[in-house]
Amino acid sequence: MKKITLIAIAFLFAICFTLPVASFAQSGSLDLTFDNDGKVTTSFGSNTGLGHALAIQSDGKLVVAGFSINAIYNEFTLVRYNTSGSLDTSFDSDGKATTPIGISDARAESVVIQSDGKIVVAGYSTNSTNFFDIALVRYNTNGSLDTTFDTDGIVTTDVGPISDVGSAVTIQSDGKILVAGYIHLSTNTSVGLLRYNTNGSLDTTFDSDGIVATPIGTFHDDIGYSVGVQSDGKIVVAGVSFSGSNDDFALVRYDTNGSLDTSFDADGIVTTPIGTSLDVGYDLAFQSDGKIVVAGVSIIGSIQNFAVVRYNSNGSLDTTFNADGMVTTAIGTTQSAGFSVVIQSDGKIVVAGRTGNVFNSDVFALVRYNTNGSLDVSFDTDGIVTTPMGADAYGFSVALQSDDKIVVAGFSSIGNVGSFAVARYNNTISVGINETDNQTTDIKIYPNPFSSSTTLHTNYLLKNATLTVYNLYGQVVKQINKLSGQTIILQRDNLSSGLYFIHLTEDNKILTTDKLIITD
Repeated sequence: MKKITLIAIAFLFAICFTLPVASFAQSGSLDLTFDNDGKVTTSFGSNTGLGHALAIQSDGKLVVAGFSINAIYNEFTLVRYNTSGSLDTSFDSDGKATTPIGISDARAESVVIQSDGKIVVAGYSTNSTNFFDIALVRYNTNGSLDTTFDTDGIVTTDVGPISDVGSAVTIQSDGKILVAGYIHLSTNTSVGLLRYNTNGSLDTTFDSDGIVATPIGTFHDDIGYSVGVQSDGKIVVAGVSFSGSNDDFALVRYDTNGSLDTSFDADGIVTTPIGTSLDVGYDLAFQSDGKIVVAGVSIIGSIQNFAVVRYNSNGSLDTTFNADGMVTTAIGTTQSAGFSVVIQSDGKIVVAGRTGNVFNSDVFALVRYNTNGSLDVSFDTDGIVTTPMGADAYGFSVALQSDDKIVVAGFSSIGNVGSFAVARYNNTISVGINETDNQTTDIKIYPNPFSSSTTLHTNYLLKNATLTVYNLYGQVVKQINKLSGQTIILQRDNLSSGLYFIHLTEDNKILTTDKLIITD
């Protein structure tokens, strides 16, 4: 192994002192324990498949919903992965389950896991008049259709005379199922919200028939793309509304009975113009303080940007977020869009999407923001991560694992054939050891650089801590458990010379992070 020169050491020190301690290099890097390179693509032979939505089971397995082509038509398609990234062959024998619905095309747009482990998928299917109906399917944990759900596991709902589409699904605390999308009642579309009982029937306690159509403005070109339930039971739908000249972010809040919540911006509806053309809110998430975060896309000039808007619980823009409640992020000079958002336990906001040119060469894109709306430079040094997944790729859905790793699902095109695609990223969330008095843990390392051993001394009395050493790729190369006291002796053992990062944790909380340099 080559020795590190003094110039290299100086360079590494420059890196260490230029980056903040909390940056911890593996945040945003691909998790190489996931299928060896952090990425998985799943093909369907010579037929195209497109993953669109992601849910994580309580056992950590990943469920991705979308569609695949059965030679002629699109079918609802589910793929389940083990935590290692391999296909879960206990799921419909090969990890893949497909369901034809209607007379031709059917596409799954959203997926959620019930508390009993059953999988609920929403989307749309084609009816006999070649228009779309809202489609809802429930699967057992083994991938088979749940016949206790409308006798065959499948429910389709034809509302208006033209097309109706389900874009998002979520489950209330009482088990009832909410589906948001759009309803085409005449020549234009309205935001659609439907509530189903646990057996698949429409819930007639919800606006008398289980169905609510909400026109916004006077043009009624409105779509709901995401739905969520607040802690008080109120229902929020995010999407887009056409103002007559531009598309704007749209947010609608309903009371539990399906009526518009007039405590939300006086009429239950908020629209937000951002750029000068197209602004679409594709996903929403709730902060622990009740504020609502909506992520999507905004065109400014000729460039599509990631867009994030934060609202107070009454529907007003939160001016503590980037001064006006709105943030747009251009990734280079390419066309970018955010499709999905999640809030970390430390309050930071992660948005997944795509970036690339208009026609192809798209890649997965992840952007992480601090709670004030600024880019989080501890995330891959600039707050932005891009991941090539093939010739053409979109990251449509993001979720956090219980260990805080970030998972993004979507599709990748390889050889003009689409595949489901999943990527998993390392992530560091620093929460502090005592939030009541803002106590922090300092660590002194001496010597550093070192060749055989070094001493770590903390200002905090350890009781049952773990010291983990990572290499530059985010791989664990050494771990010491059950540490107590304030002094740790770290032996080099068989570690190669180079730059490493350490985590000191206790009770699943990060006490501190720092860098190590090993020389020969």
